[in-house]
Amino acid sequence: MMKTENFEAICSDGIKLKGTLIIPTNPKAVIQFNCGTATKKEFYLPFLTFLAENGYLCCLWNYRGSEKSDDLKNNYYKFSDYGTKDMSAIKTFLENRFPKLPFLFIGHSVGGQQIGFIENLDNVKGTINIAVSSGYYSNMPFAYRMKAYFFFYVFSPISVLISGFVNSKPYGLMENLPKEVVFEWRDWLEKENYFFDEKFYGKTVPNGNFKNFKFPIHVYYSVDDTISNSKNTKAFWRNVKSEKGITFSALTPTEFGLKKIDHFGYFRKNMKNHLWKDIVNKLDKFLD
Repeated sequence: MMKTENFEAICSDGIKLKGTLIIPTNPKAVIQFNCGTATKKEFYLPFLTFLAENGYLCCLWNYRGSEKSDDLKNNYYKFSDYGTKDMSAIKTFLENRFPKLPFLFIGHSVGGQQIGFIENLDNVKGTINIAVSSGYYSNMPFAYRMKAYFFFYVFSPISVLISGFVNSKPYGLMENLPKEVVFEWRDWLEKENYFFDEKFYGKTVPNGNFKNFKFPIHVYYSVDDTISNSKNTKAFWRNVKSEKGITFSALTPTEFGLKKIDHFGYFRKNMKNHLWKDIVNKLDKFLD
């Protein structure tokens, strides 16, 4: 048996975030699931429903600037606000609501990148990171790199000039985004070390907890992922340390009978009997 419940969490700067809890009977732990950038949270619902069916209370939520009612034109949200403010607010909400449950993270893309910006991680039992990497342009396949250059250096500036925000949804690129989110993201992508580059780290972003995680971390990436490929995965995680270790699973589409996984295929229903089960097993081990 499961039930769903909508909630609202308030960030330190007063921004309200909306989300959904998927609550099984007698949950064994709570999972804060952090979405990828400009991705509808509902895309992940089948995956999190599966986790709930296996006893995990799951929290699915949207970053600031992701709701239909949000004013994208007249705000100055930054990409780093996702970790420093939004993820922190959701964690505080969940800790207050479910204080007796063990705490776990699962992050997709930016949802795993910025966990280290959260100040208090003392009660975390472990994290699963899916397609979490640096996203350095030069490590992307050439064709995709050209698309990225077009989006960040041509489409986005023009869109901001016309609309006041990055109006990408009508063109099927991704959900709409505030301008400063896209521009900070663009700056990070220019460096192989991403926000760990000396230009940003400890300056425009805090040092965070990236060098002193105290819980086990497991990273999944696919060899055909245009963004989080082997090179970019290594580029990000060489800057991170955990006293409980960081392990990796490199996925190949053919092992799942697929032509591709890329950056979003991890969450499609055809992964249920393979990848999703493996994730549940790893979560269970975090709780041992």
